[in-house]
Amino acid sequence: MKNSKKIFIFVAVFLCFFIANSDAKEINKKNFYRSLASRLSKNREDYQNLNDYEFANFREITSTGIAAGILYRSSSPVKTWGNRNIIADRAAMRAGVKTFVNLADDYKNLAGYRGFSESYYSAQKIICLNLNLKFKSKNFQAGVARAVNFMADSEPPYLIHCDLGKDRCGIFCAILESLMGASSEEIVNDYMISFYNYFGIMPGSDEYNLVANNEIKPFLASIFEVKNIESANLASAAAEYLLKAGVPLKNIETLKEKLSNSGVYNIKNSVSLT
Repeated sequence: MKNSKKIFIFVAVFLCFFIANSDAKEINKKNFYRSLASRLSKNREDYQNLNDYEFANFREITSTGIAAGILYRSSSPVKTWGNRNIIADRAAMRAGVKTFVNLADDYKNLAGYRGFSESYYSAQKIICLNLNLKFKSKNFQAGVARAVNFMADSEPPYLIHCDLGKDRCGIFCAILESLMGASSEEIVNDYMISFYNYFGIMPGSDEYNLVANNEIKPFLASIFEVKNIESANLASAAAEYLLKAGVPLKNIETLKEKLSNSGVYNIKNSVSLT
């Protein structure tokens, strides 16, 4: 019963985005998100089609403007739900991650996770932001500003995560990708990898388009205050968003240098995780 409750808690975050309307189209949408609960599992054997890194939703971000071996994302390397955290922690160690941005926890919760003190993660530089899922809220925007300032003042490689590494992590990574010059297609594709890793949603499917058109595309357009992400200058929109959030221009430029590896940083090339 406890595991079932956890699964429904993870999936419930989707439903808050689609409560407002009650027409047939919206009802079908709600039913689709509810159906995802049956696909989400903590058990490795339920994901035979994935390698370990995909199971942990761990990957390198390789979109336009971001150098190899600089930026990674994953599910939580410390929150225990199956053994995803163990895989993510080991992958981060193998990639040489030095700086972790934890979007989900506060410091008290973090220290209480089983095995935290023995993890690779615990010995690195960490910021805990405890962000909510309201991406237009002051809480989220202020957290993004803190994260960017922290990254600008910290050494790469970086790893971004929340719990599943999907929603808060997905939006924050999309902001960074936008800042660095990624196309809307690159951003959507990276966001949607998580939905394949957790729910088996295939690129080009109706489910894929439903999620992309109701999550990453409108969410990012909303926080950037643009009509749509396909026609917008996303790099400019991201920079303006960060400036409005209170990030100094100097820190934005510093982080861009670090993500592009154009500064003098002793960073290895991308680490093979296969």
